[in-house]
Amino acid sequence: MAKSAPSAALILKDIRAALDSRLDGRPERSDRGDRGDKYKGAASRSPLKALGVRSSFVRSIARDIQSKAKPAIDYAVAVALVDAAVARKVREEILVALELLERHQKEFSSGLFAKVEKWSAVADDVEVAEVLGARIAAPALGLEPAKMAVVKKWAKLKSVGKRHLAVLAATGLVTDGRREAAAVLTLAEALLYEQNPVMIGAVARLLRETTRVDAKAVQDFLFRRSIDGNPNILRAGSENLDAARRAALIAKLEAQAALASPLAAAER
Repeated sequence: MAKSAPSAALILKDIRAALDSRLDGRPERSDRGDRGDKYKGAASRSPLKALGVRSSFVRSIARDIQSKAKPAIDYAVAVALVDAAVARKVREEILVALELLERHQKEFSSGLFAKVEKWSAVADDVEVAEVLGARIAAPALGLEPAKMAVVKKWAKLKSVGKRHLAVLAATGLVTDGRREAAAVLTLAEALLYEQNPVMIGAVARLLRETTRVDAKAVQDFLFRRSIDGNPNILRAGSENLDAARRAALIAKLEAQAALASPLAAAER
């Protein structure tokens, strides 16, 4: 008789044991601690419990869990595993579960985005938002473009993590042969005033990706919004334009900055 697939609860137990083995006696932490500067300024504290396991170990644990599972973890179990991990609210458990689900990306189908909506509850953690957005939400949105309405709601929230999730999810409409540039630029327009370093980088990357599928639309968008958009986003977002057009945009930004400086000084 064929051996039944392992349950999400049992796999999660194995994940936690593997994570605990990587702690080296370090105390559990709820802040980002030694996570590095990547998310500095995004949020002072994560809403999730964190064990302090490095990202490289998270990836290796996912590989080990996948290779040792007999029979192999299937798509349905991987989805259930993320559900279970999200309910427990431990960052590294969620990250391992998302790594395991990403391995089934070819099996993603319409209906997965409803799960992403539920999992967005833990996206206040910017690190989780990055993995969930880039690896799960983006391909899921590509299968259900109408869900862009949900993504636009995330983009209006105070949470940096959820706004980051929105931007990363939107890349699913301009990658893998999809060319929904207009919808993506509508989202980007609402985020051109961002000052958070994580968001500045994310919106700029989204604009660069969109340039690959519709350079003219992005070019027109950048010149139109050069008057009031964050210059850092506009500069970084224009990197995939042709050299002449990008030079013209940067010259325009510099001219506007030169005009604004005397006015700002006068007001002081």
